Amino acid sequence: MKKSFLILTALSMSFFLTTQGQSRQREIGLVFNNLDNFGLTFRTGTEKALWRFTTLYLSGNNTTQNADSIETKYTTTGFGLKFGREYRTTIIRNLEFRYGLDLSFSYSYSKSDNNDKSVSNQDIIQKSNTYHPGINLVLGFNYIILEKLVIGAEVMPSISYTTGTGSVKASNNNNETKSKSSGFSYGFSNSPVLISVIYRFGKKK
Repeated sequence: MKKSFLILTALSMSFFLTTQGQSRQREIGLVFNNLDNFGLTFRTGTEKALWRFTTLYLSGNNTTQNADSIETKYTTTGFGLKFGREYRTTIIRNLEFRYGLDLSFSYSYSKSDNNDKSVSNQDIIQKSNTYHPGINLVLGFNYIILEKLVIGAEVMPSISYTTGTGSVKASNNNNETKSKSSGFSYGFSNSPVLISVIYRFGKKK
């Protein structure tokens, strides 16, 4: 999966470099599908067709909880990327219909360290790594508030593949239990509407 991510990133950069000399319109902005899941988007191309690159989220968390003699430390991190192509058609003045396709990739890591001080300071450590490549359709609208300020909304029907590994290890022995998981999913995400606030710059066609 790491190789797939590197290939996706390389393809993204090559497309952006190729279109630099041809680009007449560029856009940069903020995207979100709930109040705690933000990302950035960059789009380049013409008024009718643009390449798009989106970092849907970049997150991390490190917390400690105490309950009686048990101390639990949680560590999580993750990121999500999307790269694709979208096309636009003007419906009426200031309203555009958008459609296209994204390739997506996300990764998440979690670690839980459970220390029970009442049992000879026994530690139980659980770890997991999850990889999530996929393909998303893009169906949405843009509303042009000002010439360079745009509000967008899109839904993203998708098909994706999930694979991951996990492990559980206790400090009172040298045994480590490992596990693997995989599977396909399709349909809409739990937060299907992606909102964007976009600033446009560059020359018009």
